[in-house]
Amino acid sequence: MERKSRSGHYEQIGTHSHFVPRALPPSPAPALDTDILELYGEAMQSLGKFSEAQKRIPSTRQFLDVYVAKEAVFSSQIENINTTLTQVLEYNSKLSENKDVQEVLNYVDALRHGMELMEQQDLPISSRLIRECHKKLLAGVRGESKTPGQFRKVPVFVGNLVPPPANYIDDLMYDLEKFINEDNSILPLIRTGLAHVQFETIHPFLDGNGRIGRLLIVLMMMDYQLISAPVLYPSFYFMKYKSEYYDRLDAVRLKGDYEGWIKFYLRAVRASADDIVRRAWAIDGLLQDCSNKIESELSRVRNNATILLNQLCHTPVITINDVAALIGATFVTAQKLVNSFVERGILEKQNSKQRNRTYKFSQYLDILEREFTG
Repeated sequence: MERKSRSGHYEQIGTHSHFVPRALPPSPAPALDTDILELYGEAMQSLGKFSEAQKRIPSTRQFLDVYVAKEAVFSSQIENINTTLTQVLEYNSKLSENKDVQEVLNYVDALRHGMELMEQQDLPISSRLIRECHKKLLAGVRGESKTPGQFRKVPVFVGNLVPPPANYIDDLMYDLEKFINEDNSILPLIRTGLAHVQFETIHPFLDGNGRIGRLLIVLMMMDYQLISAPVLYPSFYFMKYKSEYYDRLDAVRLKGDYEGWIKFYLRAVRASADDIVRRAWAIDGLLQDCSNKIESELSRVRNNATILLNQLCHTPVITINDVAALIGATFVTAQKLVNSFVERGILEKQNSKQRNRTYKFSQYLDILEREFTG
């Protein structure tokens, strides 16, 4: 028995009613009312401000890496994988014994891998790329037994949703690829939001669908040149309004309410871009203040001090051995440099033990982790 709606139809197989989504774009097309058009304009304006603010950040590569980690933390928290940005950065992308931290690090690796496939191998956003990212996401963590990199062969159950039967997945993903890469009937930013809800509805994997679906947003926005680097993190808004996030996804499937989802999604993009702008300016001010201290008070070791400051944007929790390796100096020389940073309030000691004592760039982490308002 089939029950059809604007967004798809239900198929009864045994005791389960599977939802099979229609191919995108929606039919009839989403009604772009005044509210949606205003939100779209505001979101695009915020993305423009964000692009400009990016230019103000020294050590751009280090800054971007931290923001990728920040998106990974929020996206993972939505799935009840609980860790903090500081915990993730403490491991500096090394293999962690903390499984929650390792799952976040895997998300970072998956996103980077997806970007490399797009940039270096000119691979379009496709089933192949998505499967490759999924393989990275589940490597060596709790989902590693759930066929990483392969579409599921059995049914799954997601709350009240029973996604489409496994034999539909290849065709549904092919249709989604076409929509992502070929359909120009939908505004690019809205297209990224529609692709996300479609992917989550298809639910092609046994595990990790939510994180891959949110990773897909970032990759699409880069592919459409809406952002120039993967530092937008809509997952922060999805996490903050987690109940509404899931309600809006459900409303598309249950009621065909694409318009309600689009409004929520555009608010998420606008808020995420605005948040990054505020943090970028705050970080710019902090790093300028630190650079001034180096110039006026540490001029004799300016080169090494600048190298260390740049590295702290990437690894804000560090040891003296890390610094010695970074600047190619003895432990004693590195210790003197670290102590000079502590004396000037740039670094803080984190523990009392003498061996492997850690130091934290606390002001920087505070800007990254606190909630900005206004």
